[in-house]
Formats: sequence, structure tokens, C-alpha cells
Amino acid sequence: MFLPTLLSITLFFQSYKYPILPVAGTKVESFVLKGWHIHEKAEGDLNKDNLPDLAAVIEADKPVKNLKETDNDQQPRILLVAFKQADGSYKLAIQSNESIMLSNEGGVFGDPWEGLSVERGTLLVRFYGGSSSRWGYAYRWRFQDNDWFMIGATYTASSTHDGSYEKYDFNLITGATEISKGAGEDAKGNTPKDKVTKLNIGKKPLLKLKTFKPVQYAIYKDVYL
Repeated sequence: MFLPTLLSITLFFQSYKYPILPVAGTKVESFVLKGWHIHEKAEGDLNKDNLPDLAAVIEADKPVKNLKETDNDQQPRILLVAFKQADGSYKLAIQSNESIMLSNEGGVFGDPWEGLSVERGTLLVRFYGGSSSRWGYAYRWRFQDNDWFMIGATYTASSTHDGSYEKYDFNLITGATEISKGAGEDAKGNTPKDKVTKLNIGKKPLLKLKTFKPVQYAIYKDVYL
């Protein structure tokens, strides 16, 4: 198992207070405060009203002290979603202050940010990092019951030393889980067939986007989300 050790044992020394975003606006820039900028944005219908909503990750222009680490200054990031209204304006639907990994949390890869997209009515957030042992996380968020919940997640781990990998794909609504493992090439240059296991880990309380912090929640054996 190639766990992102630095991420999973990060201690929180936070004294920083995140700003409160505007509750409404006419475009994505309306929700970006002075001293912040858009890191990435996406559009798509997220509340099933056939109107294109906005999602964005915004980042502070300058680093602050004691955000997550005492020996490194870090730039805060915020994930926001704003629902489009019938009159063309937007209403803030969620502000998530700690669900986005920061630019120095990706190991030797640097910034672990990999992407933000709207797919099948859900918001997909992806991270990737590590060194010779690499890891990736994909979190799928859905608006339901007037709140935001993680309904799916994928964790991947791989090694550049031997080409081996593991992939855990979780349906958090049903508990259905698919685990794929590959051993990489053997001494003769042959690549064994990947092993795929399907099981059900049981339903668990769904994680909420408002309070989510990456790689803090044990989901299955030594796999954390």
C-alpha cells in the first residue's frame, strides 16, 4: 500500500479565519474577493433545474502563516458552487473551506490539483501527487436533501519502481466497491493480468462537503478518503 503519509499525518494549527463569500452575484467573478483569484472553474447543472451552475476553486493571492503547517506558509483555497437563477443571476450554494488540497501538499509533484468538472449532475474534484510512490484521489459530490454529500470516491496508488498499482473505486451510496491490482512486469518482461475484486463494504454515513478534509476518513482497511 502506498499511502500519502505526509497528507494523512498533517497536523492542523489553523488560526486563520476564512472569509465569507458573497451570497449572490451575476458571474463567477462576483464571488471572488479582493486578494483572491480563480484557480479553476467549471459549469453544469448541479441541482436538476436545467440551468448551468457555477463551480470554482479560488485561491488567496498571498500565503498565510499557520494554516496547516507551522514551518510553511500556505495559500488558502476555497471550493464554491453557485446555482444559476431564472433571472440569470447566481446564488451561492456552498462554500467549502478545507476540502481542497493546497499547492504544497503533493509531494515532489508540487501542487496536487488535477481538475474540477461537472459530470452527470455531480461535481468531480481530483488530486494527484507523490514521488516514486504516487497517489490519486477523485471525489464525487452531489447536491441532495438540500446539502452536499460525497457519493463516490476513487483512490489510486502506484509505484514507479516496479510498475505495480492499486485502485479502489467506492460507490458510497450502496457500498459497492471494486478493487483493481496490477503487479507490473516480471523479470521476463511479462505483465500479469490485473486482479479485480468486487465486494460491498456496507453503507456508511455520507461525508458532507461543508466539513470535509481530504485523507482524514478511514473507508476500508488502510484506505483513507
